[in-house]
Amino acid sequence: MSSQSQQQQPIASTSQYDPLTRSRTLLFLSIRDSRPRRHHDDDTAENARLLGTAGHIALEMDEPGLPPAWVDIAHRVEEILRGTHAKISTLDKLHARHALPGFTDRTAEERDIERMTTEITRDFRQCHNLIQKIAAEPTPIPSTQSGGEHSFPPQARKMKPPSANAVLAAKNVQRGLAAKIQETSGLFRKKQKVYMDRLQGHAIKNQDLLIASGVISLQGSEGMSAVEEDMAASQSQLSTQTQQTQQIDTQTQERTRELAEIAKNIASLAELFKDLSSMVIEQGTILDSVEWNVERTADSMEAAVKELKIAQGYQRNTGRRQCILFLVLLIFAALVVLIFKPKRSSQPAAPASSVHVSR
Repeated sequence: MSSQSQQQQPIASTSQYDPLTRSRTLLFLSIRDSRPRRHHDDDTAENARLLGTAGHIALEMDEPGLPPAWVDIAHRVEEILRGTHAKISTLDKLHARHALPGFTDRTAEERDIERMTTEITRDFRQCHNLIQKIAAEPTPIPSTQSGGEHSFPPQARKMKPPSANAVLAAKNVQRGLAAKIQETSGLFRKKQKVYMDRLQGHAIKNQDLLIASGVISLQGSEGMSAVEEDMAASQSQLSTQTQQTQQIDTQTQERTRELAEIAKNIASLAELFKDLSSMVIEQGTILDSVEWNVERTADSMEAAVKELKIAQGYQRNTGRRQCILFLVLLIFAALVVLIFKPKRSSQPAAPASSVHVSR
């Protein structure tokens, strides 16, 4: 291409009267071919939905079968709960490491524990807020039902309220997620309680160590007051024990601050548990009502079976009773015939006797 362009782009003339020219046709063709083309196809669904012209017939298409909006919220809550489980496992490891006795600086571990606890609490709050957003939303009515063709600019579509099944499904998902959050929060509270018990146990041990160290220093100062060299050694030992005591006091204060922070987090979680417990209680009430309705249905079915058996017996005896009634009617008719038949036969005999006498 370059050689051809060089061959096809020569200087037209070197004369002093002719202007310098060069051909740009190949460059124009290459740029035109490399540019993406826009095809305006009347059969595409995009243009059919947005444009409406005299020669174009807008066809109404069915709405895509997208799931409800609360499905994404439920997936988001489950994803947060999975991350919360991993954070609780990490926090449990940090608690076990921090509860080990030692005199090293553990400020970094305490910051990690506080940060992890805050993140878990924030996750629970986020899950609680997302659960409250789960609800059945109204669905748009297709334009063919609302009456009217596509117009520009587009108008707001009419909405229809959610069905009872959609509302019930959203409620069931909400209760199920609330139960999962309650289970996860119960596990978190259990881990926090175990950690608090460990910290309280270490605080009691440190207090006993302080008492024991004070008694030992007092006995050492009273038993060796006569010797100056031993007194100096006891003073150095006392200063060492004082430093250790100050370090233990610092650790005790830090653990007390951690306990206060944990208590504050538990108090914040208690607010979340109120709404969750109300949801769980409502779910139990619904289960009780369902069980009561099932029992009533079973009793009604037993009574219906008894009535069906009685009706079946009546149906079997109907033919027999009809035969008996028919025979009784026949007997009654025969009796009537027997009673009235002699009277009819005696009435024509009287005229015959009267004729014989007249002769």
